Amino acid sequence: MASASALASAETSGASVTMVNCRSLSGSGSYSNPLRLGTVRGTVVAVGCPPLTSGAGYNHRYFIFSTVRTAGRNSAAGARFQLSGNLSAVHPRLASGPVTVLRSLQHGFWTGSGSNLTGRYLPLAGLNRGTYRLGVEKLRSPLSSLSTPWFDAVVVIN
Repeated sequence: MASASALASAETSGASVTMVNCRSLSGSGSYSNPLRLGTVRGTVVAVGCPPLTSGAGYNHRYFIFSTVRTAGRNSAAGARFQLSGNLSAVHPRLASGPVTVLRSLQHGFWTGSGSNLTGRYLPLAGLNRGTYRLGVEKLRSPLSSLSTPWFDAVVVIN
């Protein structure tokens, strides 16, 4: 599993990092028309993704990406964010075609600690090359939180 320090290092490792504005990606973010991250050959960070909110159709967003090689030891995908107040975390899941292969609650790990949680990721080590759908969602019920914070979607393949 990728460690938080290895993930942070991979996210900021220089030339292999591609930063894109989340709102400029093609696609609507729905399951059938996910936001397109393209082929990931290092690190791709979609910055400034709007919060996920309670209500049908607003508590999920989908991204699609491809890989050209098997994911290495510190590969991961998920969301980075800063929790504060009564906001919910952004939880990732990964699918290949119609099949979910990794879920946040069973496979995910946090970055940050205590009251300073800064992200939720899925380890991708050993993931075969191919096309994957990264879904992010707000899990907590509407009564305890209406929104997640703004977040960045992150895919690291090394």
